[in-house]
Amino acid sequence: MKITDVIFHDLNYRVKRRYRNCCSPWIDSRPASVVEVRTDNGLVGWGEGSGALSREAIETHVIGKSPFDYEVIFEALGQVRLACGVEIALWDLMGKALDMPVYQLLGGSRRSSVTAYASGFFPLEGGDHVEAVIEEAHRCVGEGFRALKLRIGFGREMDERLVSSVREAVGDGVGVAGDVNLGYDVATAIEVGLKLVPYDLLWYEEPTVGDDLDGYCEIKQALPLCVTGAEGLVGLRAFREIVQRRAVDVIQPDISRAGGFTEGRRIAALASAHRVGVMPHMFGTVIRLAATLQWLATLPEDPGGIHPTPCYLEMDVMENGLRTDLSPTRFDVEEGIVRIPDGPGLGVEIDPEALRRYAR
Repeated sequence: MKITDVIFHDLNYRVKRRYRNCCSPWIDSRPASVVEVRTDNGLVGWGEGSGALSREAIETHVIGKSPFDYEVIFEALGQVRLACGVEIALWDLMGKALDMPVYQLLGGSRRSSVTAYASGFFPLEGGDHVEAVIEEAHRCVGEGFRALKLRIGFGREMDERLVSSVREAVGDGVGVAGDVNLGYDVATAIEVGLKLVPYDLLWYEEPTVGDDLDGYCEIKQALPLCVTGAEGLVGLRAFREIVQRRAVDVIQPDISRAGGFTEGRRIAALASAHRVGVMPHMFGTVIRLAATLQWLATLPEDPGGIHPTPCYLEMDVMENGLRTDLSPTRFDVEEGIVRIPDGPGLGVEIDPEALRRYAR
């Protein structure tokens, strides 16, 4: 089996109602870079990355190669963030060629399903934000979610109002996490975090800018909360210092940004060696969702002990046709659980009509 072509699909889904986090302007669309890798035996692999590689790089390092040369191809491409989509597609192809799911190629599954948390709760354009978040929290709990991740970072009073209102609305039986989206300086992150301690947060995510490791260490030392982050880091070496210094309790690498399965396995091994938990970030198309599930199937519950870090799936509940319409495969939440696909490769196929519909 030889690779005959690599096609980058630049996709976009326009949302019906704009939203934002504490640091972003209004978001009106959900873009994605989807990769299609074709072979001479008719098999097609799908991946999702963070941009397109040059045609020269594809023809030099990918065309004519076997998908089973995935590590050599990945290393030769060099540009980790851009190479993610190709790398994921190669694993999809290997699984299809051997008629087995990717998790089997990665060494086997530790679980057949994962607990999902609802990730969304952004301020929407127009209306009362707290009321909208409470309504959305009720909807998600009604759909079976047992954990929610709120967007915070809007100041001490608003953050406490949001978290306390949702905690009161859903009760103590539903987990609640808070994501600051890098919005605070260190002093404010500590001040707000202390205000949120009584509400039993599952974790306190990205409380300050990602490259301030001294700041993360200070926040982690000051707060009796699980501090998480690193979703924006790219490649193994970018994770080295944050893991070695244990600046966070849990890292959140994104498989379509950090380096696909190849680099993701290395990052997870590094974290395990330093007793740091791994909980992948996921906010993208159905391809990224399927790839994240395949990876989650293989991850140990680190750092172990009596209360190990759960293998949560981040389930994006914001409006996104690239997650819901791009493939006929559905990932339904049943009693807070999502099953890991066990079909060949990633376990999803792409609808060509939907691919054309969302092309930019």
